[in-house]
Amino acid sequence: MPETGAWSWALLGMLILLGILGGAGAILAWRMAIGEPEREPRIEVLAGIGGGLVTGIAVGVSALFLEQTLGEAQKYAAWRANIEIAAAIPGFTPGDRDVKGINFSGKMLRGADFTGADLQGVRFRDADLTGAVFDDANMQGAELIGANLQDSSLQGTDLTGAQLESANLAGAIVNVRDTTFEHAHVDKYTCWPVGVDRNKVDAAMIYKDDAKRYVPVAESLEKDDFLGGQQPPGCDKWKHGKLVK
Repeated sequence: MPETGAWSWALLGMLILLGILGGAGAILAWRMAIGEPEREPRIEVLAGIGGGLVTGIAVGVSALFLEQTLGEAQKYAAWRANIEIAAAIPGFTPGDRDVKGINFSGKMLRGADFTGADLQGVRFRDADLTGAVFDDANMQGAELIGANLQDSSLQGTDLTGAQLESANLAGAIVNVRDTTFEHAHVDKYTCWPVGVDRNKVDAAMIYKDDAKRYVPVAESLEKDDFLGGQQPPGCDKWKHGKLVK
């Protein structure tokens, strides 16, 4: 059985040939209509043939386009399914594929490259993202609870509203202007990199039991645990890239 690609090229070649024949028939019928009006039946036949071929080409092109579209959709669906069931995908990169809606929770994704990806609301709960690259990615509202982001690159990453409770950011690159943790949810177990920009941490939110709501870290009593140049107590909960619960 011929491959889909070979069949598509064969169909395209046939459509081109039919187009040439249909165009030639239509032109011939038009010239005869001008120069030989007495041969009307033959003109109608040629015109009908030409019109039929042109119509056939339109249908064929539509079928070819539909076949290619369905083929790409099937490949993408298979790719997503494989990602969903895989437990470990070291060096993973989505390229220009859409990953929204994929659940990466619990997966080993060391060295993954999500540069510039739209990861808004994507779930990475308890995922191993050691050394992963998220430069210029949109991670607004992403679920990163218990995720290991050690030595990851978060240059220009938008983590507005992301869930970072118990996440490990030790060694992560975060001290660049466009990296933001505004309204990101953190707790006392969130491990920040040594020397983290205090302004970035202060913009994050921590839950206050007494107030029953999230408040900026800058307004919390735990703010001294996040001083730049020191690791907060949360880092003691991480051993060899794993969260000790």
